[in-house]
Amino acid sequence: MSQKVGPFGGNKGDAFDDSVFGYNGVRKVIVGENGNGVDCIKIEYEKDGKFETQMHGSVTGVLKEFVLNYPDEYITSIQASYSDVARYNTTIVKSLIFKTTHGRKSPMYGQIAIFETDFVVEGNCGAKLTGFHGRSGAALFAIGAHFLSSSSPVKQLEPQGGDRGYAWDDGVYDGVSKISVTQDGSYVSYVKFKYVKGSTSVRHSHGKVNQEPKEFKVDYPNEFITSMEGTYNFCGDVTSLTFKTSKCRISPVFGKVSSKKFVLAVKDHMLVGFRGRNSESDNALRALGANFAPVPTLVPTPSLPVPAPVAPVPIPVPAPVPTQVPAKKLEAKGGDGGAMWDDGFYEDVRKELVAGVGHGKMSILGTEEFVLDSPNEYIISVEGSYDKVFGVEGELVTMLRFKTNKRTSPPFGLDAGTTFAVEMKDHKIVGFHGKAGDFVHQVGVHVTQITKS
Repeated sequence: MSQKVGPFGGNKGDAFDDSVFGYNGVRKVIVGENGNGVDCIKIEYEKDGKFETQMHGSVTGVLKEFVLNYPDEYITSIQASYSDVARYNTTIVKSLIFKTTHGRKSPMYGQIAIFETDFVVEGNCGAKLTGFHGRSGAALFAIGAHFLSSSSPVKQLEPQGGDRGYAWDDGVYDGVSKISVTQDGSYVSYVKFKYVKGSTSVRHSHGKVNQEPKEFKVDYPNEFITSMEGTYNFCGDVTSLTFKTSKCRISPVFGKVSSKKFVLAVKDHMLVGFRGRNSESDNALRALGANFAPVPTLVPTPSLPVPAPVAPVPIPVPAPVPTQVPAKKLEAKGGDGGAMWDDGFYEDVRKELVAGVGHGKMSILGTEEFVLDSPNEYIISVEGSYDKVFGVEGELVTMLRFKTNKRTSPPFGLDAGTTFAVEMKDHKIVGFHGKAGDFVHQVGVHVTQITKS
């Protein structure tokens, strides 16, 4: 079900509505800002696997972009403001901030005015933004959005725990196949969920890794999570978590049980997504909730007449299946700071997303991508450098460069300090590991032998 919200702002300029093109979602938003506010907005939409761009307004200042991890991440709300501007002799949009399902918030685009009207553009229950509408001309005069709500009868159970921190919502999936939890002293500091959507896996993590996470695997689709129990302390920090499944299995208790207990469960429903809040300062898990969907009803197979007995047919012996080549873990290179992380290994690496550099904290510089032509192209080597940087404890990775069987990426970062290379002859890279905090301190890889087709 689609929901139209707004527009908010002035009534000058020409009306626009991108929903007429039938887009599925937004991958990137580029906002133009000048000394008066927002002069334009440029949106990159997806439709049937292809990307198209729509622009509204006029470029008179600086363009800044906000990139989403599409399709796993989408915009759920816009915090904005508008006010009268003498230059345009009308009301224009002064500022924009976008919030996503991953708990991310964009920088503020535009300008703040003394006399302005604040407004929020959002749908019901964290619905997905699929298109913008509004008015534009010499500037962005008004803005609204279309939101797509899930048609399935999903029940959203509110996060239990404290009411501080930033909110996040992973959305709704077919099921959950793995949960990873890390504890820091008396509270849960990190959670990672592996979801199943059709034939693909989607991972979301929240918090900060300070030690090796403990895991609970679910045999989805033969098994699913039916309930979650937890406790939180007087500060509102989640201190323990326990999960129950449809096969009457109970996970270990992750964390330390405290006095205030909560249970999240819906009769005849299965857990299909998590939502919650994390601390702005130390990334502690402040609250955890969940999305539940009805358990699918199995359609009984109609009984068939019993066939007459026939002579046995010899069963051909199948050809032997090649044994999968095991992955090897190569030692990480770099400094000694940060906490260990390990993405494991997969069949291929399709894209590298580098944020300043990092498996660490997203910086204001944004991210750079190196996209591979998978499965025809694969990474065979990672080169880099690490050095001591003033104000940061421990040496950190200052540059990364990726070599494939076809080409070499540009350097990401500044080539300074001690250089290194992580590679193995006749092997390709299928996963990464290392150490990170707010910055990446070490990078290592998982490799498998290149097979000749």
